[in-house]
Amino acid sequence: MKSKLQKIIILAVLAVLVSSWLVYLDSWPPMTIVSSGSMQHSSQWTYNSINTGDMVFIKHVPNPQSQVVTYVNGSSSSYFTYGEYGNVIIYRAPDGTDIIHRAMFYLSWKAGHPEVSGYHNQSWIKITDSYIMLKDVGYSHRNALLYLSLVRNQSGFITMGDHNLATASPMFYNASLNAYSVFDQDGILGIGPDPPVKASEVVGVAVGEIPWVGLVKLNIDWYFGLQKQENPVPFNSYVYLSISVAAVLIFSYALDRRKK
Repeated sequence: MKSKLQKIIILAVLAVLVSSWLVYLDSWPPMTIVSSGSMQHSSQWTYNSINTGDMVFIKHVPNPQSQVVTYVNGSSSSYFTYGEYGNVIIYRAPDGTDIIHRAMFYLSWKAGHPEVSGYHNQSWIKITDSYIMLKDVGYSHRNALLYLSLVRNQSGFITMGDHNLATASPMFYNASLNAYSVFDQDGILGIGPDPPVKASEVVGVAVGEIPWVGLVKLNIDWYFGLQKQENPVPFNSYVYLSISVAAVLIFSYALDRRKK
């Protein structure tokens, strides 16, 4: 009887915790599995960054323009998520796919001139009528360049994958400015430039993650051709996944032996 009561209490506590987490996220589905390496900070699995095969939770934000902290705004308040300034958002691209990239800044226009939310004459931000450049960005410490001719008079979030700047091809390099045009709105995704992300296209912000577990689903999808494998899985991810599975099996076996 005591053992049965303990099980009921444990299940009830778990149900309350899961329900509370789902209410907090206020999003469905409440998670997404990362299938590309555009947010990685290394070719190896790296703590406090988003890696291929990680399962990331999604939190709904009713008012993205005021609730999403961009890289520019985050740099002023020292607000970090996943190893860099600002929030990582999940947004709906024009082709219908969901993209998980960092919100770099919010672009708007006034009398035909670009405005960056959170700009107050920082030396590392340069705004002209032709381009916007962010200097010394992220862990790669490269300069990121947005050509305004591609987004003229279009307002919204300008986004970028953390890894895209670090591994940018020379074809995206502007030698005169020593900068790379690798924002999603520069066309780095390969389908032509995405427009700035409107508030209505923001699915939510990334909050927390469970590492490696998404590799199981990804490998099934890759094997059956349900999804194209775009990037190699980070080194050590399969090792960590194997260790985690082994630890769960050993723990379960130990509990079973103890009961017997």
